[in-house]
Amino acid sequence: MRLIIKFSSVEEPVPISYFLNKFTIQGFFYHIFLLSEKLKYKHEEKGIKFFCFSDVFMKDNYYYILFSSPSKEIINEVYAVLKKLKHFYIGYRLFKKESVKKINIKLGKKIRWETGSPVVVYYKNKPFSFLKDKEWDVFFQRLKENSIKKFEIFYGEKVEIGEIFDRAEFKKSVAIPLQKDERKFLIFGSTWKLLEKSYIGKNERKFYKFIMDAGLGEKNSLGFGFVNQIKE
Repeated sequence: MRLIIKFSSVEEPVPISYFLNKFTIQGFFYHIFLLSEKLKYKHEEKGIKFFCFSDVFMKDNYYYILFSSPSKEIINEVYAVLKKLKHFYIGYRLFKKESVKKINIKLGKKIRWETGSPVVVYYKNKPFSFLKDKEWDVFFQRLKENSIKKFEIFYGEKVEIGEIFDRAEFKKSVAIPLQKDERKFLIFGSTWKLLEKSYIGKNERKFYKFIMDAGLGEKNSLGFGFVNQIKE
């Protein structure tokens, strides 16, 4: 399940580049967690956090961000907190909440996704970059292994799948600037025009629904690996 959050700047508009540092957006969601009795210790937990968010985008002078999670509790609590808020800070800027809506996307017999934020996959202890690493098979194998690992941790059950996707259209490699405290660094990822599985059986739908909500690849709770369904 996911939320779509619509907001506007209280002062002068800020450029989309303001939201590039994913730690700034993650900090906003952790603040939301702190306002919930059920989630306020979530950011201190070790291991996978099981939520993801898209890049911020603009439409008609409003900002939008999508937030997703396979956990109904996380979705419901974030929704409840945001419904009560009129304003919030992202970084040092004050924004007005315009609306927050729940979206439950049902999967059919096939999936056609595009990325809503870069996908990060680690290979040989560093982020895989198509600028240097040319092995597509390695990328998709690591993507599959990571997705299975997260699914099995979340549900406590085994899952077996074949190729994670049977068709893909690469968009570009990206280097995202990050800053945490005084430390600045880049993380490499990739964006995709299309990630398609032409047929998913009933026994696979739970898996694909999970990775759509949890995010693809690694560093999902930092806003990487968000996917959207392509409208037919």
